Amino acid sequence: MDDAAESELTREDLIHDLNNVFETITEAADLLSTDRRWKTLAATLGRSVTRGKRLLGAIPDSTPYLAGIVEDAIQSVTDYCIAARKPRLRFVREISTDTRLPGSAKDWERVFLNLFLNAAQIMQKPGRIDIEAQQFENTLWITVSDNGPGIPVDLLPRIFRTNVSTKTSRSRSGRGLHIVAAIVKQYAGRVTAANRERGNGAVFTISLPSAG
Repeated sequence: MDDAAESELTREDLIHDLNNVFETITEAADLLSTDRRWKTLAATLGRSVTRGKRLLGAIPDSTPYLAGIVEDAIQSVTDYCIAARKPRLRFVREISTDTRLPGSAKDWERVFLNLFLNAAQIMQKPGRIDIEAQQFENTLWITVSDNGPGIPVDLLPRIFRTNVSTKTSRSRSGRGLHIVAAIVKQYAGRVTAANRERGNGAVFTISLPSAG
């Protein structure tokens, strides 16, 4: 037997260990749910566990329809805002229910959650995020815009690089927008960032080959 080969850890090993973590959180959420004072928090923990399992691939992936993916990301960022006591966000969607994305739903959930979190973490008061999708010939254009403080001009040319963040907190890794760009590129797309021409806020534009 090759001991070196046997000692290598696999992705399945990581999923196994993280599922143990998720199981502990689920048990804690079940316990909290028995007290009406903590039912909301228990539900938040349950949804977070489900999202973690989706991202790991521990539960089956879904068909990547944009509207459903955006709704899942909105629920996750809303849970974050409540738990972290952040200002609430209002989401305005202009998305056809049959707009489909290429590839994996869990990948696109990461894209939109990171975009929404980027706005939520920097806003100091209740704000608004607009999501719009339009099809032009063989290209799908998706814009995500907010009415927050916008992106510092000096950061715009490198906003999608690792370790670059619009937040000042040292706990932020500066990887969220890098993850966005990497996933979009994986599916032959492109993402750009800009500040709104009128008023405050940032605009992220994703262009992708149509998934049909």
